[in-house]
Amino acid sequence: MAVHDAYARLTPYELLLPEPDFADRRFPAIGDEAVQQGVDAGNPAAFVMLGAVQGALAELREEDAPPESVHDHGSVLYFVYHLWRTAGVVVVAQQKTLRAMLSGDAGTPSPGPKSLWANELAGRAGYIQLPQHLVWIEEARNGPPESVDGFFWFGDAHRACHLALVAGMRGDRPGFAVVPVPPQPLDALPGWAAGPAREGGGDFETSLPGAELDGLIGIRTPAEVFKLAALLLRRVVLERSGDCASPARAPEAPRAHDASPVSAGPTPSALPYVTLYTDK
Repeated sequence: MAVHDAYARLTPYELLLPEPDFADRRFPAIGDEAVQQGVDAGNPAAFVMLGAVQGALAELREEDAPPESVHDHGSVLYFVYHLWRTAGVVVVAQQKTLRAMLSGDAGTPSPGPKSLWANELAGRAGYIQLPQHLVWIEEARNGPPESVDGFFWFGDAHRACHLALVAGMRGDRPGFAVVPVPPQPLDALPGWAAGPAREGGGDFETSLPGAELDGLIGIRTPAEVFKLAALLLRRVVLERSGDCASPARAPEAPRAHDASPVSAGPTPSALPYVTLYTDK
């Protein structure tokens, strides 16, 4: 099973927005309306009720899209807007790095006081892309298991962390699945990173076919989403505070994609990105 982490793959940010200028054309009006109406655009429920958001959603949704898709589009647009607004970055977590984090052998010290997490992450947003087909959510809305591409994150002004997994990004079908989880206080993330995520143990284990051979990682509980996000966001915190032994590589420019049969890799993202790696 392919486990790709050589470069940033096409992201849900790019799949959602139909045109390169969509964000610059639509998003300033969202911020202006939120200020004029005294609405906290960091609140997902308040965000989706803004008229400018509804206008953007009407342009994004297909005419024959089912009514329930409004919620999914609104959820993704919330994160995409804040990624644009905060000039957030795409972070690529390589397989070796992720495995080291999950095993507790990432070679990074404790991030220190809980307040450091809130100080470094509040008011920021990003998308963390996982190695391709390595992490699987086993019950995606009562459907079959889906490969997790990555997750959006946003730290709001009230120091809460909003997360949404993105799964099911496949070349043989359009769209993707969005799996939001309840927000958590930013200063609670160190506890999620260190504690157990499954009752009785066995965090991230999976019984999917081929799991043992390919070393697959499974997600069954919201707690595992929090733990996975906390472990990766810990690196973001450490790098922001200058306390990381293995810092992320400098932002890399988008790469051209060779569509010939010789180049069998996934379509690259057009967005700049940084890569997390470990010396372990």
